[in-house]
Amino acid sequence: MTAATTSVRCPVVLCGRENAYGTEACAGCRTPLSGYARLHVHPAYLFNRGLAAAREGRLTAARDCFAAVVLWCPGDTEARNALALAGLRLGDPGEAQRQWTEVLHRRPGDPKATTGLAGLGEVSEPGPVPG
Repeated sequence: MTAATTSVRCPVVLCGRENAYGTEACAGCRTPLSGYARLHVHPAYLFNRGLAAAREGRLTAARDCFAAVVLWCPGDTEARNALALAGLRLGDPGEAQRQWTEVLHRRPGDPKATTGLAGLGEVSEPGPVPG
């Protein structure tokens, strides 16, 4: 989530042209890009904001930022790992277990999730995830 964005792919399916970040309109089809680009990088902004909050000891704010990223990008295992750890530090081992189990479902063998679940005393093998 911390990598800098240098380009934005046009969201129009038939276009899909890469445009430099900060370009107002797609060079291929003239679709406005500035708002789309801001939305595109917002999960990274929230993740970094969550990291900063965690470093400052504001764990509730950190958890909320990570939860927003997970809601926006359900496949983001780094955000899920961070959400699990924030939940654990806030005294919610059940939430930590749910998030780490989901990480392992999406990315078997993930070292952060495996270590986290082992610390909870749970089996670190991925199992069925409740839908």
